[in-house]
Amino acid sequence: MSESRKHPRISLSTEVWIGQDGIFTKTQRIVRNLSEGGAFIETTEGFQVDSVLSLRFILPSARDLISCAASVRHLGGGAGLGVQFLDISEADRRLVGAFVGDKRPGSSSSAA
Repeated sequence: MSESRKHPRISLSTEVWIGQDGIFTKTQRIVRNLSEGGAFIETTEGFQVDSVLSLRFILPSARDLISCAASVRHLGGGAGLGVQFLDISEADRRLVGAFVGDKRPGSSSSAA
């Protein structure tokens, strides 16, 4: 099945802080399908679709955390949740886009 997506996507293992109502949980999680527009985060924490979360995560290539609000768009059957970034800064969006582009198969910097 061919799927057309708006932004390229990659997966990585990174620290992720998931917060709601001012309370954050720091975890070492797999972030799948990371793109400029959102991500799928592997977690067993339960959230409702359309919940608004505060996210903080770190990219290996960045010095600072990426911080944004995100809306839960779908649930992964207990395996995680898909989120859409709501208010990610333009600078952070560019960092994510550059990181994803650099790590995609076939990009010049992904060959090691």
